[in-house]
Amino acid sequence: MALTAIQRELWAAQLDAFLTTMTVAGSICDTNVVPAMDGGDTWHIVTPTDISTFSVADGSDITYSLPTDGDTSVTKNFDKGFALLELDTNVMQSGNAGWIQAFSQNGAYQLSADLDTAVLANHAAAGTNFQEAGSAWQFTVTTCAEVPVFFAQLLKKLRDQKVDGLGMPYVVGPTGFGEAIDTYTSKRGTQLGDESLLAGGQRTFTYGGFRVFISNNCNTAASITHGLAGIMGYGYALGRYIKPDMLEDLGRSEGRFGNLYRGRLAAGYKVYRSAAVVDVEFNSVVVATS
Repeated sequence: MALTAIQRELWAAQLDAFLTTMTVAGSICDTNVVPAMDGGDTWHIVTPTDISTFSVADGSDITYSLPTDGDTSVTKNFDKGFALLELDTNVMQSGNAGWIQAFSQNGAYQLSADLDTAVLANHAAAGTNFQEAGSAWQFTVTTCAEVPVFFAQLLKKLRDQKVDGLGMPYVVGPTGFGEAIDTYTSKRGTQLGDESLLAGGQRTFTYGGFRVFISNNCNTAASITHGLAGIMGYGYALGRYIKPDMLEDLGRSEGRFGNLYRGRLAAGYKVYRSAAVVDVEFNSVVVATS
């Protein structure tokens, strides 16, 4: 099946839909950004500035000021693509069924993983870090009993940053963090929420008052794996676009019996309110081995 046989606008919409549901970045970041009028590689982030207060004294005039916005921008700093060769023999052997669907799903998965990796690797832009008594978080192997303490202290961190009331808190952690939660939950096995969590085996769930995302795209350096925490949709902006002209059918391959396809994703990400983003530090071995 040639890509020209379908509307590329539909494939672009389908690919963007996959990215929306598959990426951690698309879930935690502020995607309410406005593309620049010139259609370039910039998105505007318009947020209200903080309001200044003053002491009131009877008999003194009040000075009024105009409200202003904190217009900042995020520029494209992610641009990746994929290129595929669809061999005629594969099409014939498969009965020519679902190739475009398979290509878009696989390409979307790879692009989403790359985008997540880039967004999560930007932990240095966070306003503060979160450790356990000065060390990266590590949970005991048999019970992982520190899980409730983790969530309680992380919520306190967001309160100290004065951002906890701005929305639903989130935390992104590595697969070992999911293992710790599962281990602690299985030891309890009494709460309906715990049982539901264990039965679902999900990578995204609500626990301890947080929206929890388990990702295998967290950055590890110097024996520390970095997660992120903050308020969903606030403090960390993400702009992205997938245009039909970025998904191309190049037609027949000159050197092979098959068709060539390629796709592309361009995006920009930026922490614009550092106090609302926390660098969560896990030991690279999140659950102790003994």
